[in-house]
Amino acid sequence: MLLPLVVVAALAGAGWGFLVPGLVDRYAVEWPDGTPQPPWRTACPHCHADRAAWWRATPDCAGCGDHPWPGRLLTVPLSAAACGLVAYAIGPDPVLPAFLLLAGLAVPLALVDLRVLRLPDPLVGAAFLGGVVLLVVATAAAQSVTSLARAGAAGLACGASYLTLALLPRSQLGFGDVKLGAVLGLYLGWLGWPVVVTGVLLAPLVNLPLVVGLLIVRRAGRRTLVPYGPAMLAAAVAAVVVGAVR
Repeated sequence: MLLPLVVVAALAGAGWGFLVPGLVDRYAVEWPDGTPQPPWRTACPHCHADRAAWWRATPDCAGCGDHPWPGRLLTVPLSAAACGLVAYAIGPDPVLPAFLLLAGLAVPLALVDLRVLRLPDPLVGAAFLGGVVLLVVATAAAQSVTSLARAGAAGLACGASYLTLALLPRSQLGFGDVKLGAVLGLYLGWLGWPVVVTGVLLAPLVNLPLVVGLLIVRRAGRRTLVPYGPAMLAAAVAAVVVGAVR
């Protein structure tokens, strides 16, 4: 029964991957700190063609043919792999929809952070609110509040820990990372404290190749800000898989 579930989840992830480029294009926008309303992209920056309906966006702009990064050749397999791995790890469990939501949103979150060093609140908020609702539904199905209580405690603990690190002098963490850390703690906490610890400790190890690569190609220096969200998200998915193997 597990193999069909993984295949269906991977196919659903691939379908979602077709929409991800439009979502990334919408939220991968730089704006000055302190701006009250971030200017989420609703039009092509080159020809100003309408892009408000991101879910109908094609990889190429209908007006000028601009091809923003990333394309579907990247987002489709990434989304399929993330959803398939999560389905393999969680299996036919009532909590699976929550983790599929996390896997689906992890791809645009990571790609936006790679482009503009930001983790947009609408995507982080969707992961949080959707996760809370789906975890509550899973709790009702399991008729036990133990996992939900642990998830809440882990979310608070991870959020407080990342906030402490972000407030340290010369910290490379931003408040987007803090919010994402709390959300990931919520999900991983459902699976147990060892999974939480695994996800937190794996993140800097996953981030190391990215930092080294940027240093080698001279795209970053010792004080250059490097996106940490992709490593946090990849480490969280890996922790879910490792926790299932154990």
